Amino acid sequence: MRSGRGIAVAAFGCAILTHDDARAQDAYLQGVFTGSIGVTDNVSSAAEPPAGPGPDADGFGTVSPGLIFTYTTPRTSQTLSYTFSASFFFRHWEASSYSNMAMWSGRFVTSPRTTLTLGAAGSQGQLNTFQLEQTPGTTTIQGTAGGTTNFVQASFNEGFSFQPSPVWALGQGATFLVYNPLQDLPQRTFTVSNTLSAQRIFRHDTVSGALSVGYTHFDNVPVTADTVEDRDQLLTTLVASWQHDLGRRFSSQLDVGGVVATDLTGGADSLVRPAGLAALRYTHDRGEAELAYAYTATPNVFLQQIQLSHQLTLRAAAPLRPAWHLSVEGSAGGQIAQPLEANAAGELVTGPTTIAVLTDVALLWSPVVVIPDFALALRYQHTNQRTEARTSALPERIVRNAVLVSVSGAFPRRMEPGSRITMTQPFGSAGPVGPPHRDPTPIEPPEGTEPSASDAAP
Repeated sequence: MRSGRGIAVAAFGCAILTHDDARAQDAYLQGVFTGSIGVTDNVSSAAEPPAGPGPDADGFGTVSPGLIFTYTTPRTSQTLSYTFSASFFFRHWEASSYSNMAMWSGRFVTSPRTTLTLGAAGSQGQLNTFQLEQTPGTTTIQGTAGGTTNFVQASFNEGFSFQPSPVWALGQGATFLVYNPLQDLPQRTFTVSNTLSAQRIFRHDTVSGALSVGYTHFDNVPVTADTVEDRDQLLTTLVASWQHDLGRRFSSQLDVGGVVATDLTGGADSLVRPAGLAALRYTHDRGEAELAYAYTATPNVFLQQIQLSHQLTLRAAAPLRPAWHLSVEGSAGGQIAQPLEANAAGELVTGPTTIAVLTDVALLWSPVVVIPDFALALRYQHTNQRTEARTSALPERIVRNAVLVSVSGAFPRRMEPGSRITMTQPFGSAGPVGPPHRDPTPIEPPEGTEPSASDAAP
């Protein structure tokens, strides 16, 4: 862990020394850093008795240096980033961990009407620190297995778009992900999906449709205390989307469709369910927010399940007192999820319900501008997960609270502020989710123009 930390610190110093030369070559190198200290009442995200040994409280600290390198030409934009994160506990040193995350994304204007995007990411970390390594506005709301399991995860994505006219666009996108816990008899997950979409832009509206097919393979799924099995499941989702501008700062989105789930391993009958999304979004130079409800089917790699889930989320980042340089950002919401399982008769049914609740909010003080690259933050995170019992035992429940103070910064500062929250995209990145449009302008830049830095964000 010490050698990895030294490499990250040395790379951060290189970003400072080489920044001026990099910009002269259409390249931009930026160093980022986050450090925090806090307390938690559940070090290892342990289940409450009698399902688990019970939680232990402890203080902890985190350090997370990283590098972001962006290179642009008139027809390409590429971003490469690396982040090293270390979390250490004061009394329970065995729960301390470190993680590495590397990401690359590229956008290539292949012709005046076509664009290709590619991306790859790899990460290694621990489940008990997974949510703390995310920012408050992007924290994932989903059930986890708990504990201090180490894991390795890798993903690859590809997208291709064709714009036959300024108001029409056709798209294709594929993703692949593998999740591998580092343990005996690892419960690995492999998932691959492909999406086809079409979009029509009007003055104040965007109408689109998307068809997505996803295959997921689960290794070593526990069936009983002594037996495991492999599972193969297929998801097919068809959805129509309507986005509407409600002025210059507000927009709405309504998606309606359906999903067909099939268990390929047991030959079970398919299960048909609706799929949909309703969202209200607010965007401004100094803040943004989204209130969204989604019902969809997605793989949960941590629980080795394809889940049908209702999810309600509120995410926001906004100034409180600009004169004092105070702002707030965070996430709040809940998820009710049921896994797809084959019963004794071979029928595909829904299993025990898992309810996950999240509150993650931070008060930030920024000495220069509101929501800048440097900030001091006071953060509180609450997670509560409960799963229905399969037997007469009490339901398994995981509760975790954490309070921490953190400092974050970047050098040199970004030329444009980035998004502090994650918008809901339940049907894939190639699906119907996108920014609002007030005029029928081209989606992709014409040949000879330079893509913006935001287009290369992973």
